[in-house]
Amino acid sequence: MSSISINIGDVFLIDTPPNGQHFYVAIAKTSGNKYLFVNLTDKKNNSERVCVLTPDPSLPSFIKKESVIAYYFAREMDANDLAICITSGSPIPKDCLSADIVSQIQQGGLISKKLKNKYKTALKKFLGVD
Repeated sequence: MSSISINIGDVFLIDTPPNGQHFYVAIAKTSGNKYLFVNLTDKKNNSERVCVLTPDPSLPSFIKKESVIAYYFAREMDANDLAICITSGSPIPKDCLSADIVSQIQQGGLISKKLKNKYKTALKKFLGVD
């Protein structure tokens, strides 16, 4: 399988059985060729709200309503893992977020109560913070 290029801020539409398709954003390189991805989803009543994205011309057009980063569903993947999960027919990457938005998502990850400790540690290391 051919390898996919991953850059911080890239957004991929991936299949997440049994729940359909979800957007995942690369927010940190964790080790070797692996990256930390977080889930971008519509805001719901029970959503964690440390990082809320409101539709705006600076955001990709697929963000049509208030959205959140669901840190609970974070996952670590390399390009080969990602290639297996990408939704058939989806552009690769689907879009790319600006450095400001990525920073907002990363900062949210540092304070999230839902991001697993191993991912929070990797994010801190990537960002060079204690």
